[in-house]
Amino acid sequence: MKSSILELKQLAADRTILIVEDDEEVLESLTRLLSHFFTTIHTASNVLSALDNYHKLYSKKNPIVVITDINLGIMTGIDLTIALKEIDPTQKIIAISGTEDRDIFIESIRCGVDSFVIKPINQYELFHALITILKKIDYDQELKTNQALLEDTKEYALRLLEEQDQFLKNAVHEIYTPLAVIITNIDLLRMDGINNESLSAIEAGARIIQNSYEDMTYLMKHDRLPEQISLINLVDFITKRIQYFTCIAEVNELSISMRVGQSNIPNIEFSELKLSRLIDNNLSNAIKYSHRPSEINITIGIYEKNIFFEVRNHGPIIIDKKKIFERYHRESEYKGGYGIGLSIVAQICDEENIDIKISSTPKRGTSFRYIFKNATRLQHNLSTIPYTNMAGEKV
Repeated sequence: MKSSILELKQLAADRTILIVEDDEEVLESLTRLLSHFFTTIHTASNVLSALDNYHKLYSKKNPIVVITDINLGIMTGIDLTIALKEIDPTQKIIAISGTEDRDIFIESIRCGVDSFVIKPINQYELFHALITILKKIDYDQELKTNQALLEDTKEYALRLLEEQDQFLKNAVHEIYTPLAVIITNIDLLRMDGINNESLSAIEAGARIIQNSYEDMTYLMKHDRLPEQISLINLVDFITKRIQYFTCIAEVNELSISMRVGQSNIPNIEFSELKLSRLIDNNLSNAIKYSHRPSEINITIGIYEKNIFFEVRNHGPIIIDKKKIFERYHRESEYKGGYGIGLSIVAQICDEENIDIKISSTPKRGTSFRYIFKNATRLQHNLSTIPYTNMAGEKV
């Protein structure tokens, strides 16, 4: 009992209670008893007076506790409960009743009464009911505060996403024009017969920027444009991408080689945009994280009726093979970058049912193998043709 009194004092501090009772003696007794706990007490002897008091006191920020007798005359405590719940569906109400009539209890619960205390009033039962109601009020208020905070956070996050999207659009737009001018002038200088290390370095730098530009463009547009599927010769496609990255590799004292394991590699049905992001980001990473001088090896083949391509280089060993696909994650500070490329690769592989196999050892270097499942009409009819790749592994 003592612990209940202390708990009620803590919960009822700074709270307001409205007592509705038509028996003056009971009303006076309840008021005197509860004045030891509640800061403010208001009383009423009928429903209309109670509603008038309630309208004056009502505030969502400072909920009122209501105790009402069920039998108040023509208008009952049930009528009051219905009226109060219409004003505030979360209003907490304790009903006092001198009867244990089952029908009255059922009707009261149906109308929204939260707790019952039977007359003659037992202090322990009344305190227990008040403690339960006050805890519910505290919980509801905390829930509302958290919901409001969550809503604010959501709005802030959406605003940030909109601003980020706009920034990306502006950045893409601002990069495109000067990049196009640089590449065009490089081509003009090549046509004039100018070919030196400085021009090659400029061209390599421009192509690195162009790769980042295309990543940003992909992030901005990939889910807004209809996907165009083409029949693609993977060997020809990768050959062209190697040609594009060759100048970047040469500036970094690297070379790129390609081996095709079989002569009957079928065409794949795939998006050219996605395939270019998949291959370009792997070549870009291989160049970025290769020891100088060394060779980057590309292998294209068929394994267990599935077409694959593999990119292998020799550089820092990958420690965490899962985290490298997280956006903005960089395995090391060995080279700069924003950690966006491989997150795009992972997204594409997830969307297109491509398996990724990673190996990273000091002896054999690092390899990323991408296995295309159901990417060609002929895949299910292909027989497995084993061969040995450039690392000496049977696949």
